[in-house]
Amino acid sequence: MKNRDKWITIAFLIFILVIPFVSIVRSFLPKEQEQQLTEEELAILENNGTITDGSEIQKDEEQEDEAASAPSVKEPLFTRLQNSINTFTDGLFGRTKLIAFNTELTSLLTGGTYIESTQVLMGKNSMFFYKTELDGHPIWDYMGINHFSEEEMAAIAANLIATREHLAEKGIEFYTMCIPNKEIIYPENMPDTIARVNEMSRGEQLASYLEENTDLVFVYPKDALMANKEKAQLYYSTDSHSNQMGAFVNMQEFFKTVYGTYAELDSVKFRVDATDYAGDLAGMAGLADKYKIDTVYVFDTDSADKEQYHDQVLLYVGDSFGGFLSAVCKGYYKEVYWEDARDFQYSMYERYKPDVVIWERAERYCEVFAEPTLISR
Repeated sequence: MKNRDKWITIAFLIFILVIPFVSIVRSFLPKEQEQQLTEEELAILENNGTITDGSEIQKDEEQEDEAASAPSVKEPLFTRLQNSINTFTDGLFGRTKLIAFNTELTSLLTGGTYIESTQVLMGKNSMFFYKTELDGHPIWDYMGINHFSEEEMAAIAANLIATREHLAEKGIEFYTMCIPNKEIIYPENMPDTIARVNEMSRGEQLASYLEENTDLVFVYPKDALMANKEKAQLYYSTDSHSNQMGAFVNMQEFFKTVYGTYAELDSVKFRVDATDYAGDLAGMAGLADKYKIDTVYVFDTDSADKEQYHDQVLLYVGDSFGGFLSAVCKGYYKEVYWEDARDFQYSMYERYKPDVVIWERAERYCEVFAEPTLISR
């Protein structure tokens, strides 16, 4: 008995010591030895609007050069320590396999009704949901427990009006979009253990407030998505984002609101680029190999209704949903530029010379509409 316990202890110590040791060794290996995306994976990302033409890669390189030449700012000790810990844990040898093992084990023990993950929620019909509390609060949005106060909605309204007036002085049209979280559109696939206190989410609450109290164009396409979800799947099962069919529905709601035109989902064409896609949520849960179940659709811009075309330059400022949405917009505008709101710079107005600016955020980020992102210099 004592010998058995001794060997178990030795095996455990080897296990917990080898992983950090191998991780440290790997950190010194040349970058070329790291796994790269295949051409097929890059093509899928490009066609979905996640990357477009390599310009993002060039942009990243330019930003790295700028960061290297910029004067250094000494971060607090705690921040430097936390960043070091995060970098180390992200690079732990076998991290993905360990996450996958833990997820598979909890799924097996619960009959496939639950997975152990800090970021991913297993829903019905093999649909995953984002349950993070570090990147917005999508589950709180679904539960209806984080509504805005009147003062917060008034501040958002004031900022959006100020942004519209500021851009009007530059001859630019300004519109806002808030894209519903997947939980809001597919509540039937949410686990029964997640109770809804109020079925009105704060995105819908904000949209109602702005409609009743301002003349702003604030597009929250929940109703359009709900009306079309029986025609096609509009959000990936394994990803937190809508697919390009969902993006098309969102943009058509925008066109109906702003221009008074509308095209049905079945009036345009989509190319199938893959039928075995595993999205960001499957990856976070360590289940990307098991759940390659999504179909990747790519909007055929040539099938866009020519009556909806606008001879204008569009600057689309948003989050990760913006890649899909701006890809659809390329069928309807003369030129389309997409910028992450976190990287937006005032000089971009001069660089792109837009006629139209759309400021978009996913519902879990909608509090940032109170920030003067588009008018700060």
